[in-house]
Amino acid sequence: MKKLSTQKLVYMALFAALVYIFSRFFQIPIVTPLGQTRFHLGNVFCLLGGLLLGPIYGGISAGVGSALFDLFDPVYFTSAPITFITKFAMAFVAGMIYKNRDKLVNTQKLVIAGVLGQITYVILYLGKTFIKNRLILGLTMEATMAEVIQKGSVSMVNAVISVIVATIVAIPLLKAVKFE
Repeated sequence: MKKLSTQKLVYMALFAALVYIFSRFFQIPIVTPLGQTRFHLGNVFCLLGGLLLGPIYGGISAGVGSALFDLFDPVYFTSAPITFITKFAMAFVAGMIYKNRDKLVNTQKLVIAGVLGQITYVILYLGKTFIKNRLILGLTMEATMAEVIQKGSVSMVNAVISVIVATIVAIPLLKAVKFE
């Protein structure tokens, strides 16, 4: 791995801050009988981090920004370590797939990378929800699956919007700014 430059560190901090801000202030809480979930725009910047900064640095910025959100919210506080892993994985997968060696903006590759990054996240998130509800909390299979379905529905809408917005934002940024 190359030496971490000041510029790369600043970009990582910027994306971590954007993930936190768009998770905290651009959200719609959704309260259900099974618990709380939410729609937010933080995943847009998790994806952008992976697409623009690459898998490792983008993954770190996505994980740190998302974990900080959890640490400052009593509803999600205990989930911070898992959130770091799931959001890191989202950005890492997107960054690994997009790695743009030819330096030309490839919209199709951006979309595929975003979709696969989001699929990775949704699978991990729903897996965490299942394990927590069924194995840790001891909920019935019906109650567990009801929450998995409810959170899965919101997560899929969030994923589609995140891929669309991240792709639209990434195209001009990749053309205008050197992120390496």
